[in-house]
Amino acid sequence: MRADQASSWYRRMSVVYALGAWSTLGSLIFFSRKKSKPLGGELEQKDEITEPPRGFYVETIVTYKEDFVPVTEKILNYWKSWTGGPGPES
Repeated sequence: MRADQASSWYRRMSVVYALGAWSTLGSLIFFSRKKSKPLGGELEQKDEITEPPRGFYVETIVTYKEDFVPVTEKILNYWKSWTGGPGPES
């Protein structure tokens, strides 16, 4: 490789590296400052509390669609179909 080719290649790679680094840094700053709402929208409030909570606890309520299949289950079924294992049970 000649000196002028090496120099131009080095400049191009420096520009690509700089664009990637600044894009990553900009994305981190943008997403860290962005205020996001929870995916489920507003949380449901319970009408009555039967007993006061003791200490610190977290309650998570997950609601699924009627025919919901988790992504991990889909991947596992796809993998089993290729490896000869038992396929989806439906």
